[in-house]
This record gives sequence, C-alpha cells and structure tokens, in this order.
Amino acid sequence: MWSILVLAAGLLILTTSTNAISIKVHLDRFEQQKGFDMANTTGFRVRKYNRTTSVLSGELYFFYDLGDEYIFTLTLAYSRLGNNQFNQYPMKVSKAKMCDALNGPYKDYQYLIKDNTNFPQIGNERVCPFPRGRYWVKDWTPESSFVPPVVPAAQL
Repeated sequence: MWSILVLAAGLLILTTSTNAISIKVHLDRFEQQKGFDMANTTGFRVRKYNRTTSVLSGELYFFYDLGDEYIFTLTLAYSRLGNNQFNQYPMKVSKAKMCDALNGPYKDYQYLIKDNTNFPQIGNERVCPFPRGRYWVKDWTPESSFVPPVVPAAQL
C-alpha cells in the first residue's frame, strides 16, 4: 500500500495570550517528506505578504488519481524558541485511506482554502479518487478558526 506523508514542519506557529483567548496562526515553511513518486509539492513557497503576514503560494502535481490504495496524513509541528528544533503538535489528521480523508477531514475544512486554490470542492456526493493533475495555491494564509484554544503556544 502506498502512502503520502506531508509533514508541515514548522508550518504553523501558534501564539496565544493569557489575558484573552487570541490565537494567531503563522506560516513558517512547508515540506513534503515522502511520496515524491506520487506528488510533487516542491513548488510551494512560504513568503512574506506584508510585515505581519506570511502566505503559501505555488503549484502541486498529483501524478496519479489518488484512491483508497493511498494513505494520507497531515502532521503539524512548531518551534517554541524559533531555533528549528520542532515539536509535533498532537493536533493532526490521522492516517486514513485517501477517499476517507477526502470526504472526511478535507470536506470539513475545505472552507479554509476554497478562495485561494483550485482544489476540488466536495459537496454532498462522495468523491473518489482525488483526480490527478496540476493544482495551485495562491496567497493562502490560514485563519485561526480551526485551532482549538487548548493548543500550546509557541514563543516568538
């Protein structure tokens, strides 16, 4: 069984305030760790959009239709001191067959990316497989609505 592992090492730095519940999500970088024969995400870049905001832009290629013979997972990590020593967050998308991930967590969180990408939008009908092809992301910055307030903060 093939697997795709996308590790967003340091992708998110979360900061919280102790006086009020305020969560800020900051992009640091995006890395693909495995699955280079199935997908190419090396075109993704995190860049500064303005003084306070970083965005993700770039192209991604899926070389095959990704069905249930593929496993998907997403892991997030943070660097508390900003020194490239990353700790994994317990918050992640656990390993799942591609079609289950596509019609489950992806469907639930697709609103976060829908205005900044040409990824397929999932409606009420089950979609499988994820179609091969060229996909793009343009100037995506994450909002903090999906982050639970109990996530530990990184120090900036």
